Amino acid sequence: MDNFAKEVINNGGVLKPLLILSKDMDFPSLTNPTILNYQDKLIVNIRNVNYSLYHSELNRYEHTWGPLVYIHPENDLKLKTVNYLCELTSDLNINSYSKIDTSKCDDPNPKWEFHGLEDVRLVVWDDTLYAIGVRRDTTDNGQGRMELSKIIIEEGRAKEVSRLRIPGPLPDEEYCMKNCTPVLDHPYRLLKWTNPTAFMDFDPDGNKDTTLFETGAYKKMPMDFRGGGQVIPYKDGYITIVHETYLFNSETGKKNATYRHMFVMWDKDFKQIKFSKKFSFLNMRIEFSCGMCEYKGDYIVTFGACDNTAYILKIPGTYLEQFLSGG
Repeated sequence: MDNFAKEVINNGGVLKPLLILSKDMDFPSLTNPTILNYQDKLIVNIRNVNYSLYHSELNRYEHTWGPLVYIHPENDLKLKTVNYLCELTSDLNINSYSKIDTSKCDDPNPKWEFHGLEDVRLVVWDDTLYAIGVRRDTTDNGQGRMELSKIIIEEGRAKEVSRLRIPGPLPDEEYCMKNCTPVLDHPYRLLKWTNPTAFMDFDPDGNKDTTLFETGAYKKMPMDFRGGGQVIPYKDGYITIVHETYLFNSETGKKNATYRHMFVMWDKDFKQIKFSKKFSFLNMRIEFSCGMCEYKGDYIVTFGACDNTAYILKIPGTYLEQFLSGG
């Protein structure tokens, strides 16, 4: 499906941009939002980055450096991320927002070219709000690991009060571990691989090694999948969004890519797996979703496009069920 958002709108859904005043932003671009039903209200984390992504969507009019180019300030080629925590109104507009204050845990001298917590997912485990994303600025070689940041909200301001770098399963030699997504109702469990389905369980107190286990769920598919939204309860099982990345070279031999998405469903024990048909949100090549939640019978999905826009899509529960059944 080329334009899932349009089909959702035609079936009673809503699509809206997520916007923050430019005067309040550190950097020029908002992207890759995530969402959570938190204490019966919707909160969103939006990633704010210090670059603009130029992408030739029609594979024409390439930039001098290619069809997919990160454009940085000339005097600072580092990739920097800060995050804004927002509360939404019932009609999906941003009611209030606060840049997450990470000063308590930040290293004043990051060790790698990528700074900050990237592509956050929000989750509540043991009555505590966490932001989980990948961080690559703690080592000299940019080794990526998922990090667990405890967030508190006081007088409308969001603040990180603790941070845990989550070790991978032993021997923990993977270079860049990213896009591991939290399972909403299984504290300290991350979906590491979708197909075959495999989870990481980690100890927030650091007293036990991180363990990896496969559930046996597998379906032969032509490509691998990368993580997207949180794994949330759905019907008598679970659901999430994943994406495929098609990498190819343009006519001039430069790197290019196309992202396409699918819903993934499991039974309650994660033993059986099912995939929806593929779709794009807006018929763009570069799209990324890292948020999904249920809210009053509807399903709310957040996604970014071209690393410089952030959207929220409300999918009526009846239409999602129809789409998942192939209708």
